Amino acid sequence: MNARQTDAPRLLVSGAWEFLRPNGNPGLATTMVALSKAYNALHYDVGLLSAREGKALAEDDVPRWPWQKMAEEEPFTVRDIPGGRKVGFLRYPSLPDGADGPSPEQIDRISRQIKTERAKVDLLIGLCDWGWVAESDYLKSNPAQVPDILLGSGGGSGINGRVQADGRCLWARPYDKGRSLVEVNILEWPKRENLFAWEETKNYTSSSIGMNDAIKDNPEIDALFQ
Repeated sequence: MNARQTDAPRLLVSGAWEFLRPNGNPGLATTMVALSKAYNALHYDVGLLSAREGKALAEDDVPRWPWQKMAEEEPFTVRDIPGGRKVGFLRYPSLPDGADGPSPEQIDRISRQIKTERAKVDLLIGLCDWGWVAESDYLKSNPAQVPDILLGSGGGSGINGRVQADGRCLWARPYDKGRSLVEVNILEWPKRENLFAWEETKNYTSSSIGMNDAIKDNPEIDALFQ
């Protein structure tokens, strides 16, 4: 799926963002309201809010948009795309406070969800906020059921696209300090009836897009942060 195509689903992956303000920092709550409005102006179709993000927005009365959901609110979302295909988005629950990774019981629950929901869609994408280490350990454990694509977030390095779990899952993450996007282009739909493995340039490509000075600012978005 090409995030630059207008007919393709666009995904929000949580990350840290920094903005330069000529008049100084007006405060976290004001910044979060502006950031929320800016995200919504990008017209996302599906988004994941971590448990911590959802709590912070509620405490500061920051508006939430219909596409922003926590896993507990809407664990699974389906979007129809041109050609009659369906793309499913499975929101992974946030880890409990203090946990370094998911418990075996949590992995079992997620695996059962994946097995159930994958049968309903042509592409299943997991949205996760566990951070690099926990996501890496999870995929290295090679669960019996994994999403076709895992879009990770939280602390840790960015990953343009790494094939994991015997080729069954493509893992991508944005840089956790912001100022970059990951673009994944799907060239071939995963096969459900036969063995399928991701192979770069054959059935997918991926790249990192740096949000540098070569990209012009949108005046309407800039105005939200003045």
